[in-house]
Amino acid sequence: MAPARVFGAIAGRAFMAAAAKSAAKKKPAPSSGAAAKAAVKKTAAPRTTNSGIQKVVPVSSELGDFLGAPQVSRTEAVKKVWAYIKLQNLQQIRRRSFVMRS
Repeated sequence: MAPARVFGAIAGRAFMAAAAKSAAKKKPAPSSGAAAKAAVKKTAAPRTTNSGIQKVVPVSSELGDFLGAPQVSRTEAVKKVWAYIKLQNLQQIRRRSFVMRS
């Protein structure tokens, strides 16, 4: 079965041509060498706050007993739960995404 295209070949070419024209318009004119190099070397400041999935949050007492900590990030909690599942061989053999009851 051939893959279906959302936009026809003609429409895809039209979108690409429009994008190429807008990119060409946005290119700055070349300037002196030192100024151009300084503009290229700008870097974004690294993030220092832990937010979202890496934020340390309090967990329930049962989960805290299992993990060994009253506060933990979501990623660390998932890592420890999957480590326990693999250590105890609780995954189904054919469908590894399913966990068996103990």
